[in-house]
Amino acid sequence: KKESQAPVLRQLQIDAGVTVRRSCSTCGMEYVPSNPEDADLHNKFHSMNDTGIDLGKAFVRANASRWVYEAARSDGGDIVIVDRKASPVVRNQAKKVLDVVNKELSSPPIDEATLWSQTEPPPQYRKNGKKEETDRYKVFLHMRESKCMGLCLAERIWEAHPVKVQPVGKDGHRSSSISIGEERHPAIVGVSRIWTCAAARRRGIAMDLLDCVVNNFIYGLDIPKEQIAFTQPTASGICLAECFFGEDETWHAYIEN
Repeated sequence: KKESQAPVLRQLQIDAGVTVRRSCSTCGMEYVPSNPEDADLHNKFHSMNDTGIDLGKAFVRANASRWVYEAARSDGGDIVIVDRKASPVVRNQAKKVLDVVNKELSSPPIDEATLWSQTEPPPQYRKNGKKEETDRYKVFLHMRESKCMGLCLAERIWEAHPVKVQPVGKDGHRSSSISIGEERHPAIVGVSRIWTCAAARRRGIAMDLLDCVVNNFIYGLDIPKEQIAFTQPTASGICLAECFFGEDETWHAYIEN
């Protein structure tokens, strides 16, 4: 019997003491530049982050009669609200955008079951002791034609803590760290994630999204700003919060479960 030959191994990459994997400073993706497939994947992901995420023309048509609002501050576009009752196709598209946002913001992923789940208030916030389930999350997408230019993931909450923002440093930069007070105040909505693609920042998209959350998270209720809270924001998120609430106004943060 002829002995089987050992497989021939080929070295595809040489590590000559330089970093093989790189992390893109814009989109945050780690990739191997010398690998054509990896580089191509990064180019596609980077383009989505930079110029918006194309969801197809059918996406807006599918939502034309439900939960679509005109964006007033930014230069054109509509805001589509996706919730638990949306069709599976629409929910999948919203999840696609959220996955990109989570990667850029280094936020933990949210699985499908949790994203489209329902929640109920803690005992102290129940009316007459009754359990009343409500949708936990709603996804607000800022659309310009078939591209998603921004996203806000809003969550039903019941309490939040007042924020103490660190002052601007001597170098003129603001720290992204905040401290929160121990006291608990009633709250209705938590802004879990908010994002705008790189090509459309500073054009009012994030403020449009927040306005839509205020007016439409709960049907028929304009939510007071003092009952809206943010999670731990980035430095730019702190600037957005101060712009939304007012520079000298107190605003709140909540702890995600």
